[in-house]
Amino acid sequence: MKRICFALLIALGTPCFLAAETLDPIMEPAGVPQENISGDVSELFGDSAWFGRYRPHFGYRYEAGDTVGRIGGLSSFDAFFPVIEGNDSDWLMFIDARLLLGDDNHNLGSNVGLGARQYIPEYQRTIGAYVYYDTRDAGYANFDQVSGGIETLGDIWDARLNWYVPTGTRRKQYNTTHVNNGGSYQFIGHYLYGGTFTRYYQAAMTGVDMEAGAKFYTNDYMDLRAYAGWYHFQASGSPQAWGWKSRVESRISDVVSLNLSVQNDRVFDTTVNFAVGIQWPSITGLRNGPRSDLKAWDRLGESPERLRTIVVDNQEIQDPNGGLIINPATGNPYYFMHVATGGNSDGSYEDPYATLAAAFADPRTQQGDLIVYDHRNGSETGNFVLADNTQVLSEGPAQFINTNIGSIQLPGSGTGINPAITGSFTMSNNSVLSGFDITTTSGNSIIANNVGNIRIANSTITNTSTGAGINLEQVTGTITVENTPILKTNGRGLRVLGGDADITFTNSTITTNNGSVSVDIQQNAGSVQLGQLNITDSNYDVFISSSSANVTIEELNSTNSVNGPLYIEHHTGSVTLNGGTFNGSSTGVYVNDAQNVTVQNVTMNAPTNYGINANDVTNFNFSNNTINNAGQDAIEVTNASGTGTISNNKIHSIVTAFDNAIEVTTNGNITLNIDNNTIDSLIAIGNNGIDVTTNSGNATVNIRDNQITSIADAFGDAIYVTNNSTGNMNTTITGNMITNTLAGFGDAITYHGTANGVMTTNISNNTINSTAGLFGNGINVIYDNGSATTTISQNTIDSDDVGNLFGTSIYLNLNTTGTTTSYITENIISDDNNAALFTDGIAVDIDRGANNTLFINKNKIAQYGGVFDDGIEIVADTLSGASANVQIHDNILNGSAGIGGRGLDVFTSFGSNSLLLDVMGNNTDTSLYFEAVLGGEILVEDLPNLQINNNGASITTIGNVQNAP
Repeated sequence: MKRICFALLIALGTPCFLAAETLDPIMEPAGVPQENISGDVSELFGDSAWFGRYRPHFGYRYEAGDTVGRIGGLSSFDAFFPVIEGNDSDWLMFIDARLLLGDDNHNLGSNVGLGARQYIPEYQRTIGAYVYYDTRDAGYANFDQVSGGIETLGDIWDARLNWYVPTGTRRKQYNTTHVNNGGSYQFIGHYLYGGTFTRYYQAAMTGVDMEAGAKFYTNDYMDLRAYAGWYHFQASGSPQAWGWKSRVESRISDVVSLNLSVQNDRVFDTTVNFAVGIQWPSITGLRNGPRSDLKAWDRLGESPERLRTIVVDNQEIQDPNGGLIINPATGNPYYFMHVATGGNSDGSYEDPYATLAAAFADPRTQQGDLIVYDHRNGSETGNFVLADNTQVLSEGPAQFINTNIGSIQLPGSGTGINPAITGSFTMSNNSVLSGFDITTTSGNSIIANNVGNIRIANSTITNTSTGAGINLEQVTGTITVENTPILKTNGRGLRVLGGDADITFTNSTITTNNGSVSVDIQQNAGSVQLGQLNITDSNYDVFISSSSANVTIEELNSTNSVNGPLYIEHHTGSVTLNGGTFNGSSTGVYVNDAQNVTVQNVTMNAPTNYGINANDVTNFNFSNNTINNAGQDAIEVTNASGTGTISNNKIHSIVTAFDNAIEVTTNGNITLNIDNNTIDSLIAIGNNGIDVTTNSGNATVNIRDNQITSIADAFGDAIYVTNNSTGNMNTTITGNMITNTLAGFGDAITYHGTANGVMTTNISNNTINSTAGLFGNGINVIYDNGSATTTISQNTIDSDDVGNLFGTSIYLNLNTTGTTTSYITENIISDDNNAALFTDGIAVDIDRGANNTLFINKNKIAQYGGVFDDGIEIVADTLSGASANVQIHDNILNGSAGIGGRGLDVFTSFGSNSLLLDVMGNNTDTSLYFEAVLGGEILVEDLPNLQINNNGASITTIGNVQNAP
C-alpha cells in the first residue's frame, strides 16, 4: 500500500476514478485509544461503502483584506471529496474544489485539485502532495494556472511548499492613458511624441511560497499554530516580488478555523488578511473524536493551505518617448512634413525637405491631413495650394496644435522669425496657415474658394497688385484670421463674396490706400467680424451689399473717402461699427434698405454731405459719435421703423452751416429715442437741432436730456416734431437744455400734429434760455387734426436781458374737431430780476372743436417783473366755432411796474364760440380781462366773487361775460 501512495505522489495528478469497494472496519493506529474514534457520520452518508474513515465535507471561507496579488476580500465555497482511502485509513487520495467570488466587482475564480496524503506512524507525521488547475477573472483579464505543492504535517510541526505557473494568457493590456504633463515633446520621423503615456496591464505571476510553523497552544476547545515563511513571484513588466509572510492559525473545533496573516514585499507592499472557515461535516467525520487537538493522522482529510487566487499584478508602464500625438478631429496621429535648410530627402525630421515647393510636390502632402512644418529663417517664391486638412506652419510664432491631450506647443516654435514668401496660398477645407510674411505683386495673396473652416494666423500680408489681400468666395464654416495685418495698395484688402461662413478677424488690421473698394462684402450670410481698418483715398472704404450676414467692425479710420467710409445697401443682417475716425469724407455712413445698424464711438470731421444718412432702415442705434461741421444733416434717417436710438452724440457747427443736426422721418411702427445729445452752432447758419416727422404707423418718440446751443449765429427750431400719422403717437420731450446767445433762434420746441390720429404729448422739465438775442416761441404746440392729450409742465423759459426779443413762451393751438385735454402747469417763465421783452407768457388759440378741456395751473410768469403783452391769453374767435372748458388756478401773472399787458386776457367773438372758465387763486399786478363780443360767450364760475377768489386782482369784463349757471 505504501508503494501505491508513493506512486501517486510522484504522478501528482494521474486521473483516478471513484470505485465502489467494501471497506474493513476502521482500525485504530498505534497510540490512539479506541474510544476516541468510535462513531462515524452515517447520519450524512449512511452505511455507504463508498467512503471509509474520511468522508466528503463542504465549507465556506471568507478572507477579509488584501493579500499577495489580490485587492479586497474573497469568498470561497469549498468541496472536499475522498477518492481512494487505504485499507487501514493511513493514506488518502482526494479531490479539492472551490468556487471563488471576489469582493472587487464580484469577479469569479475557481480551484480544482487532486492530492494524496500518507500517514507515517513511526514518525507520527503526514506527508502529501497536490496539483491544481486554477482560474481567475481579474476584472480586465481572465487567467489560468497550474499549481501544486508538497507538505508535511505533524502533531506539532508543519511545513509546506507551493508553486504557481500561469498557462495561456499571462499578461493583458487593458487600458492606456496619455496626459500632457508639461514635459518635452520630440519629433521622430514624421510623427510627434511626448506627454506621459502609460499602459495598464494585468499580469499573472509565476511564483513559489513556503512556510513552516508549530502548534504553540492547545486545550479542549482550540489550538493555535504560528507559521513564518517567504515567497517569490515574478511576471513580465513587474519587479520581482521577494517577500516574507507570517500566519497564525486557530482551530476552534474540527469544523471552524481562523487565520490571520501578514505579508510584505516591494510589489504589493504590506498586506493583512483575516480568514474564517467553516467545514461540515467535520474534517475527519468523527462524531466523538477530537474537536480541536487534531493529530497528524486526523489531518489527512483537510484542504491544503495555499494561495487560492491567481497572483495578479496591476502594472502601470510609462513609455520613455511619451505617446504618439493624435489629432482628435480625425483620430489619426499627426503626420509632419518637415522643411529645413539643407534637407534633401523624405520630409522626415531627421532628413527634411529644403523648400516648401519640394514638400508640396510630395504625393503624401497632396493627400492632405498633415502638417507642413517650416523650420527655416529664409525666403522662397511660389504659389502654394493646400490640400484638405493641411496645416502649413513655421517656427516663427509659438505654434499650438489641438491634440488628444490638449493644446501643446510644437517643439522649436516661437523663434520670432517668419519665412518670407513671395507669392500666394490657396486654402482648402480645414486648412491652417501660420507664421509667414507674404508679399504678393500679382493676384490675390490668400485665396479660399468654395471651401470651409480655415485659419490664417501670425502672418503678414503685403499686396501691391489689383488683387485682394484675402479673397473669400462661397466659403463656409468658420474662417479665422488672427494676428495677421494686411497692407494693401490699389485694390481690396478683403473681399467676401457669397457663402455662409462665420468670418472673424482678431488683432488683424487692414490698411489700404488708393483702392476702389477696400473691404467688399457682398451676397453672403453667416457673420463677419473685423478688427481695425485703416483706409486712405478709396472710393468705398467698406462696402456691404445684398447680404444677410451680421457684420461687426471694431474700428474704422478713414481719410479722404470719395463715396464714404461705410456704405450699406440692401442688407438684411446686422451691421455694427464700434469706433474710428473719419476725415475728409463725403457722407460718413450711408445706409439704404437695411436693418439692425449700429454706429457708435466714431468721430466724423467735416463730412461734405451727411455724417450719417440712413434711408429705409429698420432698427438702428447711432450713439456716442462726434460729428463736426457736416455740410448737410449731421444725422439723417428717413423711412425709419422698428426701434431707433440716437443718443450721446456731439454735433458741432463751427465755421460751416449744417442743415438739421438730427433729422428723422418715420414710415411705420417705431420707438424712437433721441437722448443726451449735445448740439451747438457757432458763427454759422443752421437749421433745426432735432427734427422728427412721423408719416405712418404707431410711434413712440422720446427726446430727452439733450443740450442745444446757438451762439452768435442763426439757428432754426431747436426741437421740431411733426406728426402726419393717423396711428397712435406718444411723444415725450423732457429734460432738454436749449440756449440762444447773441443770435437769432426759431422756436425752442415745436410739436405739430396734422393727421387724424391719437396723440399723447408730454413736454416737461425743459430749460429754455435766450440771452441778448432774438428768440421765437419757447414751446409751440399745434393740433390741426386728431385727438390729443397734452402735458406742458415744469419747464423754465427765461429771457434775461432787455436787449432780447422773445416770442410767446408757451403757445397752444387747438385747431381740431377731436377731443383734447391739455395741462399747462408749474412752468416758470422769465423768473429773474432782469428785464425781459416778450409777448404772451402762455397763449392758447381755440380754433375748432367742442371737446376741449384745459388746465392752466401753478405757472409763474414774470414772477419778478418783465415787459410783456399778456401773462395768459386765451382766444376763441374762429368763424367755424369752438368751445372749451378752462381751469386757471394759482398762477403768478406779473408785469413790470404796470408796464405791459394783462395778467389774464380771455377773448371770444362770433356766436358759436364759447368758453367756460374756472378762475381761482391767481396773483397779478395788472388785471384779469374778459371780453366776449359779436355773439361770443364767456361763462365764469362764481363771477361775483372773481376778484376775491383771485387775491384782489383788478377785474375787467366787456360784452357777453356771465356767471356760469
